[in-house]
Amino acid sequence: MIKGKRIAVPLVLLFLPAYLIAQEFGGNPATIKWKQINNAETRVIFPAGMDSQANRINTINLLLGNTTARSIGGKQRKWNIVLLNQTTIPNAYVRMAPIISELFMTPGQDNFSTGSLRNDDNLIIHENRHIQQLSNFNNGLTRVFSFFLGQEGQLLANGITIPDYFFEGDAVWQETLVSAQGRGRMPSFYNGMKSLWLGDKKYSWMKLRSGSFKDYTPNHYELGYQLVAYGYEKYGEDFWKNVTGDAVRFKGLFFAFNRAIERHSGKSYQQFREDALQYFKERSIPPAEKNTPVNFITSVKKHQVVDYLFPYYVNDDTIVVTRQSYRKIAAFYLLANGKEQMIRVKNQVINHYYAYRNGKIVYAAYQSDPRRGNRNYSVIQLLDIHSKKQRQLSFRSKYFSPDINEDGSEVLAVHVNTNGSNYLHRINAITGQRISELPNPHNYFYTQTKYINAIAAIAAVRNPEGKMCLVKVNLTNGETERITPFSFNVIGYPLVKGDTVYFSAMNKNADKIFAVRLSDKKLFQITDNANGIYQPAINEKGEMLFAAFTADGSRLGKINLATTKWQPATDENFTNTPDLYTPASLRKKGAGILYTLTDTTSPVTNYKKSFRLFNYHSWRPELNDPEYSYHLYSDNVLSSFSNRLTYTFNRSDQSHTIGFSEVFAGWFPVLSLGVEHSFNRSFLDTGLRKSVQFNTAKLNAGVSIPLSFVGGRTAKFLNFGGGYNVEQIVYYRGISKNVFNNRSVKYINSFIIFSNASRRAVQHINPRWAQSISLSYRNSFSIFNSYKLVGNSAFYFPGLFPNHSLVIHASYQKRDTIVNLFSNTFSYSRGYEALSTRRMYKLGANYHFPLWYPDLGFGNMIFFQRVRANAFYDHTVARARVSGILTDIKSRSAGTEIYFDTKVWNALPVSFGFRFSRLLDPDRLNPGARNLWEIIVPVGLIPD
Repeated sequence: MIKGKRIAVPLVLLFLPAYLIAQEFGGNPATIKWKQINNAETRVIFPAGMDSQANRINTINLLLGNTTARSIGGKQRKWNIVLLNQTTIPNAYVRMAPIISELFMTPGQDNFSTGSLRNDDNLIIHENRHIQQLSNFNNGLTRVFSFFLGQEGQLLANGITIPDYFFEGDAVWQETLVSAQGRGRMPSFYNGMKSLWLGDKKYSWMKLRSGSFKDYTPNHYELGYQLVAYGYEKYGEDFWKNVTGDAVRFKGLFFAFNRAIERHSGKSYQQFREDALQYFKERSIPPAEKNTPVNFITSVKKHQVVDYLFPYYVNDDTIVVTRQSYRKIAAFYLLANGKEQMIRVKNQVINHYYAYRNGKIVYAAYQSDPRRGNRNYSVIQLLDIHSKKQRQLSFRSKYFSPDINEDGSEVLAVHVNTNGSNYLHRINAITGQRISELPNPHNYFYTQTKYINAIAAIAAVRNPEGKMCLVKVNLTNGETERITPFSFNVIGYPLVKGDTVYFSAMNKNADKIFAVRLSDKKLFQITDNANGIYQPAINEKGEMLFAAFTADGSRLGKINLATTKWQPATDENFTNTPDLYTPASLRKKGAGILYTLTDTTSPVTNYKKSFRLFNYHSWRPELNDPEYSYHLYSDNVLSSFSNRLTYTFNRSDQSHTIGFSEVFAGWFPVLSLGVEHSFNRSFLDTGLRKSVQFNTAKLNAGVSIPLSFVGGRTAKFLNFGGGYNVEQIVYYRGISKNVFNNRSVKYINSFIIFSNASRRAVQHINPRWAQSISLSYRNSFSIFNSYKLVGNSAFYFPGLFPNHSLVIHASYQKRDTIVNLFSNTFSYSRGYEALSTRRMYKLGANYHFPLWYPDLGFGNMIFFQRVRANAFYDHTVARARVSGILTDIKSRSAGTEIYFDTKVWNALPVSFGFRFSRLLDPDRLNPGARNLWEIIVPVGLIPD
């Protein structure tokens, strides 16, 4: 089946907020037994054994719908909320098309990222706000989009009118409003903008919104929260309800959101955002004289961001650290005497936390499940910094934040179960076998742990209320002793040195270094810094290293503990969690409502996987003259069955076609089926001088097995399968019924696709090391016995500089000499009209390199991040008969491509460019061509 480019599809993808478009198709294991809590407001779908979490999520969702929804419009639509407990990545999202929210239930270990509230509370509070937003953003002209395109129509309209920073900033505001924490109360959440202000970086609004390949810019969560919280603070609870209400109605038509802000604030959009950022700048930056002087030992690299994370002293003069930059991926390095020596590239990780002791590094690495995208693992890796050899200690596990003991014989790690419980495991560092599981009677959630000695450890824990403290853990019986008071102030990254534990803790306007003596539990504040500093390390000289958040990356700073004032910290000062910067906005209706929650139990029933298999949510037109189509799309909630209904009208022969296709991914193989019937097809037979009329029926069935092996230092993907296809032609009317025989075309197709790629740094145009190979075979065995074998491959290598890339292409095709029944997938030389002969091969070379990082934009419509070039050479040989003689036809070309990597409307990444091809041989299908210029646009962005 030949498909044209669609109009609706690229437009929808242009404007969809990022959190709305991610769902793993067939990602859940088939063995999961699903349960549900179903009522008029919510359907919570969850694996058996998660009843308590499901009940709490249901209760919170109902509570917020009755309290906070009014500030965004008053409605809260019934939503499908799916709990996933097989993942190790802390995440969640809301989407429409279909209506669903997925919550990944394994809590994250990075306390300074999303805070210490219990994970289910944190997820549903944030995602509930997205549910409320989408429930209220279908008014006015947006309803017209919904009428013509279904749920995707609303997403399209919302993407046009509401910026992504508002969606996320508003959701973070709800986190902060209804709880005693939320990211709006966490100083780490402001590190990005504060680093720019402290570094005197004056970036344009378009650069802040669009990001940069050469400079650090905060994400849209942080930027969005500052604008949203300022709006609530200055203009009241109804401000954003009124702004978004006007925007989704397209009042003012173009730039409706900006115009709505002007209408309801009395300021220009530019003045509003400048005032908002200035408001936070004045309140978050303390006077310079109050900052602890820091001696930075890592320098600033021009036009790139470099992070040095988790430093440890190997000896007094040598440091082991994780280093990553916009030019290089994360790796372990040794720093000594001003030089940097790489030990080893890091495996794929969820976060960069690791531990070091006596020549051994231990860390948790990410591994995917080969078949199920919603099941993955966190395994322990042990690395010797001297031999540079690494061993994997655990397999198919969920271990986090490991530490290694003094003699290297034992590892202590946090183990998280699928039911949400977690325990500390002692693990043999030689065999990987579990020595013991420590009891957890207080139901703490353990995060970073550090050995004190052979029988005790220190850990940063969260209690069920979401408060944190440091506890001392007895490694023989699991008993715990509280070392610091519980509070909603986030703490983490403990380091044990003698009788003292050093750690990072949020305090007033920044995350600072504190210390506590184990003997008397006396607390001290070590630093008084303006922006976050983390991960302390101390040598025998009493010098303390730490990672400091700056606009140039995370830099290593050093202070001398002997000359630093240790300020005694009272419990009141240590535990106070202020309403940072916008106190009035955090006293609106719903403030602290989470703590009025009473545990309720709702009926739990079985959830059938077959529920609403046919769930049509969106419809799209497809214009590919002379054919005009309309498609209806259906996806079930668990994302295991997708199907499509299609109607097509052909303007040329006035024919009609109906079709149905489906893909089922609930089992290990992915099964596909498609049927299509065309009525009143016709063509003009020149011999009969009459119109020949016929019907056609098509059937295709296929099976494939997609596998992914993401882990280690590369990501590997393998997909293989095949299918059976038949097209029946029935002549049914007039003379054609007697003259032509009914015919059928049958063929099988099979394919295998493999890729293996290393990770990419921000400035990498391509992976530095990668291989991609695809092979397809199609064979017809009906009217014509025809076959075609096509292979394409690409091999990626490092260039002369870290952000350069050399790519070698090789392709091969072989087919029979009769009529070519199959579409062309052979990669031909650029600049030529492609031939398709009995045998062809191609070799190509490409060298990609950046030219300029302009960071320039125009009118909030297009922002240029990078200009890059590709110099190429293609060499194709096609064997065919020319004047009866078997001839090798050469098609060689060389040239240059120039690409512009941009952000359109500050949100959509779009790369486009132009190509000049110099044809070194005659073009058999276009003899006059020699120098060819072409415009390169993304596939699907510009319709036919």
